[in-house]
Amino acid sequence: MLLHNQVYNYIMKKIQDEEWPVGTKLPTEIELAQQFGISRPSVRTAMARLVNEGYLNRIKGKGTFVTSPKELEDSTIFIESFDKEMKKRGKKVASDVIEFRLLKAPEHVQKMLKLTPNDTVLKLTRLRYIENSFNAGPIVMTTSYFTKKLFFLQNYDFTKISVHAAMAEHDVYRRRLEKHINIAQLDNRCCHLMELPEKSMSLFIYSTVLDSDDELVEYTESYYPASRNEFILKLRI
Repeated sequence: MLLHNQVYNYIMKKIQDEEWPVGTKLPTEIELAQQFGISRPSVRTAMARLVNEGYLNRIKGKGTFVTSPKELEDSTIFIESFDKEMKKRGKKVASDVIEFRLLKAPEHVQKMLKLTPNDTVLKLTRLRYIENSFNAGPIVMTTSYFTKKLFFLQNYDFTKISVHAAMAEHDVYRRRLEKHINIAQLDNRCCHLMELPEKSMSLFIYSTVLDSDDELVEYTESYYPASRNEFILKLRI
């Protein structure tokens, strides 16, 4: 059994047996690491998984607490990654890289990633297609900004590999993702790149990503043209 699974199963049992009801403050990462004789990163991985699943809630400066998954489901909408969603539908994804370079972090990116004006980020802009359906046009245009920790991504060809797979090769994983959903009118550049009429509307999703060390490592903006996408939300009630 993987080390982090030991901690995951232990915490889950405590929650399911109601030994740790909602509101219970968990032991610290150091305490759990000492208890199981494993490293803090392994403990952190287990706790990040439980946070993602809605069983735990981290409050900065206070600790980690048991929460209610149902409350999380009622108030949060999850939209999976483009790659995962297409795989579920049995479709393959193709990408066209439009821009891939280092640059000084734009002001709004500084804010989202908590950077300074002098910090550099790696920018990656891609048009994503359904493979063998290029004539239908891009399904989404995505621009990602990566912090220095992920600069190793410069060595990859993202027409052949996903960002997730490239990160995994360096044992870096997305552990916490926060997405915001809006409606936006595409500017002329976006319309041109996506082969759409001027002033086309899109679903605009922007997100920040924390890795297993709880560090902000990625900020992404994605535009899904309304004429080419349909989102179905299935909620448990």
